Amino acid sequence: MKTNLLRTLIFSICLLALGFNTSSSTSAQGDVGYKDFGYGTAVAPTADKPQSKLWYHDGTWWGILYNSTPAIRQYQIYRFSWVNQSWTSMNVAVDGRLRVTHDVLSDGNNLYIASAADILGSETDTNIYIRSFIYDPALKTYSLINSNTRQITSNALEEVVIDKDTTGRLWLTYTDIGPNLNKNVFITHTSGDTPNWVTPYVLPVTPGAANNLNNDDISTLVAYTEPGAPPKPKIGVMWSNQTNNAVYFASHIDGNNDQNWTMVPALSGPNYADDHLNIKSLQADSAGQVFAVVKTSLNSISVPDPGQPLIILLTLDNSGSWSRRTVSQVKDNHTRPILLIDEQNRQIYVFYTLLIGAQATGHIYYKQASLDVPDTQFPDGAGTPFIALANDTHINNASSTKQVLNGTMDLLVIASDDTEKSYYHNVIDLAPSFTQYKVLLPLIMR
Repeated sequence: MKTNLLRTLIFSICLLALGFNTSSSTSAQGDVGYKDFGYGTAVAPTADKPQSKLWYHDGTWWGILYNSTPAIRQYQIYRFSWVNQSWTSMNVAVDGRLRVTHDVLSDGNNLYIASAADILGSETDTNIYIRSFIYDPALKTYSLINSNTRQITSNALEEVVIDKDTTGRLWLTYTDIGPNLNKNVFITHTSGDTPNWVTPYVLPVTPGAANNLNNDDISTLVAYTEPGAPPKPKIGVMWSNQTNNAVYFASHIDGNNDQNWTMVPALSGPNYADDHLNIKSLQADSAGQVFAVVKTSLNSISVPDPGQPLIILLTLDNSGSWSRRTVSQVKDNHTRPILLIDEQNRQIYVFYTLLIGAQATGHIYYKQASLDVPDTQFPDGAGTPFIALANDTHINNASSTKQVLNGTMDLLVIASDDTEKSYYHNVIDLAPSFTQYKVLLPLIMR
């Protein structure tokens, strides 16, 4: 990919000198990032915070995007062209509902997509579905495995998250009203040799931690390995509990009884919980086991302190303790963070929406810091613009992949604007000799 990227850059500059535009995406002078195609009447198609809409497989980035063509109008699998900075539909249907959120898990040639009807929508079909796809390396596309389509529950939800443990079980988490009439953290997994799912159950941890949530609270999960002799592969669930002013984390050893979970607070304190969570893991890495970015509610109190932490990076180190680094402060006016880890170049990236004024939307910015030096702080201030177009000021909901990145994959993030009704993206080449030039490419190409 690197040789092709260099050739593409040189070729693009040469074409520019002749007056040609090499990108099928659009942007204006001074803009950063690319404006892609429109998504019609769909709503917030790159939401929600813990979910991933993109994945990398067989040398290519892929995504779940909404095709608004009148004869189609459905979420489909798209392939990304790094050379052209554009998306192509593979005409593989995922979900025909208009207001639905997706979480994607890529596992070799297997692809799993969890879909849930948005709680704020008006869909008549409010089921959660798990759809399985298989990749054909010869045809370079995916196809649906119909027998693996499964309905989990029939409630509309804010979001649902999927992952897979080392025994081959798929896991799913979400928050919903339970038998106690409170909002609870639910968990379920596949069972047996066929893709059947056990009845979703409330996470069995300390009473009052997972069964008394605020209506706004959410959960997410991650597969990881606790180091030791022997190492312990686990599934971890993280959730916000604004009632308790805490963000909790519970872990389950792969293959253990469903009732065996260990819980610890990852973050606690007055107004330190909010429903913004995004989580990643590293395997057998000295930097730690699990990493998460969370937003606090310290910007929502009656007289907020501009110097208090707003976005925080949490790290579960290899001794089992949680530590934290401040990514941004209340004065920075950031929201909806996602986390990406460049394992090869040992960097942590946090992308977020920089709000414009009193809006709940704005532009996508990012910060980065060392993966290996926990004392290295994130830069102060707004950060670096990543998707920022002068005429499009309601961009929101950055999304990317569950996967850990490297110089072969590079980095791709998408976002959406419900005013413009359009998708956006930008990229970073993660190879050391090219680091970050693509962030500036839209500027160079003018």
